Amino acid sequence: MLGVCVGMFSCQKTFLQQPNISGVANLNLVYSDSVNATQIIMQNYLTSLRVGAMITTGNHGILSNFSDELLRGYSFESYYALADVGYVPTNTGGLPDSYSYHFTCIRSNYLVKENIDKVPNMSATTKKYIKAEMTGLIAFQYMNMFMRYGGMPIITKSFSATDNLVVPRASLDSTLNFIVSLCDEAITGLPTNWPANFKGRLTTGAVMAMKARALEYAARPLFNSATPYISSANNRLVCFGSTASPNRWQTAITANLAVLAYAAANGYNLINTGGGVGVPNTNAMADYGTATSTPNNPEVLLPWNNENATQGGNCVGFWYDYSNYWTSSRYDHQLSCVPYSIFKNYYNADGTDASWPQVGDAAPRPASDYITRTAALEPRFHADQIGPGFDATKTNNPGDAKWNIQNWGYNLGNYCLSSSASIFPNGTMGYGCCSPTKFYYHAGSRVWFDFPIFRLAENYLSLAEAYNEVGNSSSALTYLNAIHNRAGLPSITETDQTKLRAIIQREWTIEYFMENQRYYLVKAWKLPNIGTEILGGPVKEFQFYVTSTNNLPTSLINYWSAVTYTKYWNPCMFLEPIPTSEVNKGVVIQNPGY
Repeated sequence: MLGVCVGMFSCQKTFLQQPNISGVANLNLVYSDSVNATQIIMQNYLTSLRVGAMITTGNHGILSNFSDELLRGYSFESYYALADVGYVPTNTGGLPDSYSYHFTCIRSNYLVKENIDKVPNMSATTKKYIKAEMTGLIAFQYMNMFMRYGGMPIITKSFSATDNLVVPRASLDSTLNFIVSLCDEAITGLPTNWPANFKGRLTTGAVMAMKARALEYAARPLFNSATPYISSANNRLVCFGSTASPNRWQTAITANLAVLAYAAANGYNLINTGGGVGVPNTNAMADYGTATSTPNNPEVLLPWNNENATQGGNCVGFWYDYSNYWTSSRYDHQLSCVPYSIFKNYYNADGTDASWPQVGDAAPRPASDYITRTAALEPRFHADQIGPGFDATKTNNPGDAKWNIQNWGYNLGNYCLSSSASIFPNGTMGYGCCSPTKFYYHAGSRVWFDFPIFRLAENYLSLAEAYNEVGNSSSALTYLNAIHNRAGLPSITETDQTKLRAIIQREWTIEYFMENQRYYLVKAWKLPNIGTEILGGPVKEFQFYVTSTNNLPTSLINYWSAVTYTKYWNPCMFLEPIPTSEVNKGVVIQNPGY
């Protein structure tokens, strides 16, 4: 039965064409009973919401490996090639996204929406919710394609054999309006909440957050411009052109405020148990760790509930959990290290900036410097990261033998320079500055995690960003400091728009490390150091001279910073290319520069 709804595009001319209709009898069987129909609905959730959680081209990695959050991995892994030569439209393995996968999901969701009324033993209220859920899942696909590609073909139903199957790309403006209309339709049909055993299904708040994300993205410089990042004959596919407007920021403000109003009325909140307005949170690590790691916590509006403990590379946890507690064979330590471009963003616990080794220093620093300085960093760092010589009492699972410092993938004997101190100032890729531990705060025996697709901190930072862009620094600081203070840090007071913009962007970098935000954000912001440090350019890592193969402080002698490889960047990569195989069909126009 599942093959009817999910695998219907083989041997077709385009992804949008009428599928083989020999399975109609099975389709009718699916909707002859509520149990069968519910299985399809849950499968649609699993496949639709996985978009972005890990690479969808069938190879290795997550979006963090292509942004500057993690290293590129081994030469046989997908993101190594992406970092080395950029996007390759002629090779789906050379792309960070699977274009066809979106349309597979869209069609699957339309089929449910169009056929759910056939189920005899299901209430009208339940059918109404399911239709709204499928509409929301379709909007989710379009939101993701909007951020990756720009204007997209607008599909409003599953096609029949008599339909016009030639659907070109719509303008960026039309695509955004379609996303908003889908969201508004879904919001009117969804419940405000589900019972605990149905967590992970769409609510009005989750779709409101989806709408807010799309509108915030639309307001940023990449799209909200009269001219595109690369001019072409099809500019309206990749920028708003004459419809670009600073008022888009106000629209985003309205949408994000609506999410916070929903949250306040329905039991969701920014978790802060030890602080308040202007007061640094004394429980910062526990609160941030809970918000990012604990299933069904009140800060997450929508998780991807894929509670799969299967020990293998096809399970999403495999690409996020780098501890030895994940018993499947690990071969990917070079995916799991954090480069300097991210590491440097974390504040000291007192809100000041830390001082770290730089490429070109005359001599390495003693390892005690690394140990002392990392110990002094803010609580989010210790929830997110672990490295050689760390204080075991400050890790995100203190006292738990399964998650102790010796059991994380950062093993000095394998992953750090240990043969000779004379290697300074050179470096080898794969050591990073630390390794990620995010999503596993107080994880206990759990190796899976619920990926937080929409978390309320996003709406606070979106409001901070939008208010700053409309010149309201006071409101911007209110929402920025809600996140900054929750992290245990003293309030930001900067009011200069340009300086405050950079501070807000830094907060996004820290708060949303590995949550599939940075890959999109740095492009949407059109940051000036894209290609020289972010997404492309020299990649810097710390190198450690050690005397043994464990992670204890006594093993470390000194450390330094080195450039270990260079990532490829071309301005055409502000948006992803549509696969050549699809463009060659003569309907869908390629993005400029490819």
